[in-house]
Amino acid sequence: METIGIWIEDLPAPFHPVLQALRPSSPADGVALILFLLSSFACLTRGRLWQKPNPFHHIYFERPQLQNGTTNSRAASTRNIAERLEKHKNELVIFWGSQSGTSERFAETLGRECSTRFGLRALIADLSDYDAGSIASISHSRFAVFLLSTYGEGDPSDNTTGLWDWVKRLDSDKVSLAGLRYIALGLGNSKYKYYNHVLDVITSAFDAAGATALLPRARCDDASGGTEEDFQAWKEDVFAMLRSMGHEERSAEYQPSFEVQFTDDPGLVDSAGAGHKGSVHYQPSSTCSAIVSLPVKSSKDLFTAGDRNCVHLELDLAGSPDVHYKTGDHIGVWPVNPAEEIDRLLDALGLQEKRNEVVTVAALRDNTKPKVSSPTTLESIFRYDLDICGPVSRQVFLELARFAPCTEAKTMLLEVGRDREKYAQLTSKTHITFARLLQLASPSLNWPNLPLSFVIETLLPLQPRYYSISSSSVISPRCAAITALVVNKHLPGPPAATVHGLTSNYLFSASNLTARSLIAPPTFNQTSRDPGLGRSSIRAHIRKSKFKLPITSSTPLILICAGTGFAPFRAFLAERLKLATIGKPIGKMLVFFGCRHPDTDYIYRDELEHAKERLYDKLELYTAFSRESEEKVYVQDRVAQHAARVLELLDAGASMYICGKASMAREVDMRIEAAVKVAKGLEEAEMKAWTDALKKRGKWKADVWG
Repeated sequence: METIGIWIEDLPAPFHPVLQALRPSSPADGVALILFLLSSFACLTRGRLWQKPNPFHHIYFERPQLQNGTTNSRAASTRNIAERLEKHKNELVIFWGSQSGTSERFAETLGRECSTRFGLRALIADLSDYDAGSIASISHSRFAVFLLSTYGEGDPSDNTTGLWDWVKRLDSDKVSLAGLRYIALGLGNSKYKYYNHVLDVITSAFDAAGATALLPRARCDDASGGTEEDFQAWKEDVFAMLRSMGHEERSAEYQPSFEVQFTDDPGLVDSAGAGHKGSVHYQPSSTCSAIVSLPVKSSKDLFTAGDRNCVHLELDLAGSPDVHYKTGDHIGVWPVNPAEEIDRLLDALGLQEKRNEVVTVAALRDNTKPKVSSPTTLESIFRYDLDICGPVSRQVFLELARFAPCTEAKTMLLEVGRDREKYAQLTSKTHITFARLLQLASPSLNWPNLPLSFVIETLLPLQPRYYSISSSSVISPRCAAITALVVNKHLPGPPAATVHGLTSNYLFSASNLTARSLIAPPTFNQTSRDPGLGRSSIRAHIRKSKFKLPITSSTPLILICAGTGFAPFRAFLAERLKLATIGKPIGKMLVFFGCRHPDTDYIYRDELEHAKERLYDKLELYTAFSRESEEKVYVQDRVAQHAARVLELLDAGASMYICGKASMAREVDMRIEAAVKVAKGLEEAEMKAWTDALKKRGKWKADVWG
């Protein structure tokens, strides 16, 4: 610092008074001055002398494009939907918002039929691929179709959040949609409290902003498995509308969306043999990890009662360092199709000898997404990519008829496909998969004229099944537990048949447990052996959840569940018990648990009783058994009986969680709301405002399924 002072003293006189004032009064001030000057220089030269912008920076955020003819067409050149429609001369756009893939499939079906039957150029659009605000610029000469799914507690699908946020600002931003013509179909389940909530919110916002609805909003209800039939009925209304608008209908001929070719190209053969990397539809994100193979560390039977099994699996995350979970998160399990169903389909197609030959699958239209990896093999397509075990819609009967190998097969397909009652009777007593339909229509002949492109177009992509993780990340951060009820559905026949739940039986097979029921589960060969560990493994990814414990451990909890809905609460209780053990204060906990009978399906009973012994008055446990006596008691009944205690804790700041079937959760909501109205003397609107306030503050959460 003395050097700086001497230098200032030696400066010429004109500079001396100014710089003299800058002379550091101490060594610390000198250091601060130097740091200040260096920081200023760095700021002024950033982007010029250092940290220059990388012209390829945007590439880091783009999805890798698939090779060999399956370029991902979703990488649109513009995010302005109006510009895209104008550039490609499309007469309509079909937007889809989907969590499980059903809306997407419906959009593809509708677009294909608009093209083949009316000659219309339809653009199939993922809502997340375009800026929602550009919808306002769609020309009045065109129209938009919206296929919108609702899941959970009235939530939009992940790819609908942009549109969801935008429509909620339409009024405040004074946006006019006077030029927009649209039609909309919602997909939901009437067992849920907020049935088709996304459809109602979005279309109401459109109407309020001046848009023109060409058809009344329509709904598909999956409560009784009616989604397919509801879609078919609505689709006919759409076609009637097109005819009334002057579009001429023509005879529909099959036009493939994919080109499927067998090849012996050595380079492609080597590429196809590299192993299956996962679904071409799935992309890791900030909320979902990559798909990985997780070895089964241990497993056990929680109960076996008749033909019902419930298994507990511990999955080892040690070999997947980039995969992490937090208590309350979900695990998405990607099943593989069983060997017998793969063989059945290959036999029906007459392609058993070609199962391991390499095929390439290329999209023939700009807006057609790849459905399978390419190059690949039929074995891989039917095992990993397509859902060959799912039921077949009535529309598939009609579409298959054109490829029938004989007159009898064609007649059967048309008779059932045209008669909703016959279709309902057949499917009520027989599980009709795609392969079983081919064999049922033509028992003695295979289907040489059935294009593989039609098979790929018709079958749905395999989707993950989500399970709440039943372990605590605080206690076992590198081991995630799954609690799964093994599902088997019996059909009367003749002949009598058993439908095995695809994912639950996949997990049961991976558990290496032996079922004590008389039902033989399907065979999942290649379900997986970890080559290094010799253990079974499953394909899965972790999905973040908002179903989380409060930050403060002293916050009271109300946990309401039935059956395997207890899974996340097992983790919650284990974490609270751990905190209590090390002396941390924990809040009061009310646990409501329901099942059929205490001696058959009371899962984790020992753990619950152990927690109650250790936590004393901190844990209050209320059980409900629906088949213990003649009087059926359900968990919602117990909640109603102890409603005063529930309200007391809610008023004291407790967080309430409900997990299980949607019908149960809806009943619990009704019982609590009824108790609130009486206890607080509230009117209907006041009661709704009270419950909505709790939900907005995160004090009332639900994790439910159909």
